[in-house]
Amino acid sequence: MLLGATLKQPGYESRGDKERAQGLEAALTAWREQVRDIPAPLYCLAMTEGTPEDEHVFIRGNHKSLGAVVPRRNLEALGFASAAEYAAAGGSGRLKLAEEIASAENPLTSRVIVNRLWHHLFGRGIVESVDNFGVLGTLPTHPELLDYLAREFTADSWSLKRMIKRMVLSHTYQLASTADAKSQAADPANQLFHVHNLRRLEGEALRDAMLAVSGDLDLTMYGPSIPVHLTPFMQGRGRPGSSGPVDGNRRRSVYLEVRRNFLNPMMLAFDTPAPFSAIGRRNVSNVPAQALILMNDPFVLEQAERWARRLLEIEEDAESRIGRIFFRAIGRGPTEEELARCLRFVAQDVRQIAGKSGDELEAWRDLAHVLFNLKEFVFLY
Repeated sequence: MLLGATLKQPGYESRGDKERAQGLEAALTAWREQVRDIPAPLYCLAMTEGTPEDEHVFIRGNHKSLGAVVPRRNLEALGFASAAEYAAAGGSGRLKLAEEIASAENPLTSRVIVNRLWHHLFGRGIVESVDNFGVLGTLPTHPELLDYLAREFTADSWSLKRMIKRMVLSHTYQLASTADAKSQAADPANQLFHVHNLRRLEGEALRDAMLAVSGDLDLTMYGPSIPVHLTPFMQGRGRPGSSGPVDGNRRRSVYLEVRRNFLNPMMLAFDTPAPFSAIGRRNVSNVPAQALILMNDPFVLEQAERWARRLLEIEEDAESRIGRIFFRAIGRGPTEEELARCLRFVAQDVRQIAGKSGDELEAWRDLAHVLFNLKEFVFLY
């Protein structure tokens, strides 16, 4: 801008240096073209080394009540490097702390990670208090198993995928969720994992399942987050100027934008944690709001209609369509009673709407909506 202003000063060309002015003008034009092609910068939070300082102990957590100065180091009780070794390493010590946390010689980190993986796959961790391995936490039900998994995890170069594969291929993971009376009496709380825990799908997984069975799920990887869909009830300070699509562009839930003041109502109803702090174990509730979401949420209704449209594109009789819709939703065919009920349901719906629309779309949309509300769809058996 300074260069452009200089070229326009009165009397500049009267100095007789027109060739120089033309050269500068050409350079300015080239610079503007290059700047236009430079993409907008991306910013991220980062940390850099400053002046290392040792801190006082805050007596009873009060910053105004200072105790002795304590040299920086990892927790002494865990037996890591001494304060002298931290000081010799130079800098603040953050890098050395990170190396100790992720060291193969440190059994604590790997035990916490594999326990969380077990918790997410089996519904309960080997240590049930996944956020607390201390005195106030619960003891592991299978300490030898926890140690074995931690050793295998570090031996596999900390590969999460390999550890997940190891767990899901185990006999324990492949157990049914139904138990015989003798086992149930011996282990009513399933502390020994003699059956698979019955679990409700998390909000994100439930949404993705609806997209998958309707045929709408877009498995594209990466890309920017999809703006949150704003309902008329989502008001307040910081409300975005525009709303995202109801279906989230058909992307998986992991790509949905998360705004602290405008959280997805469906995710909240199904216990997705508010993004204010780290949560190792989610709450699992069973409340009326969940049934109301499955009945009335615009995303659920839209996916039921799209599923019905795809179903009607297939030239089949009603029985074949019902068999197809059951297999796609819950992985099994309908029983004779379920088939008869579904046939009556569709026939009744068609008769009621024949005078309005003259097609079967609404009837099959309503049946698809019913399948979304089945316990077998919402829960893992």
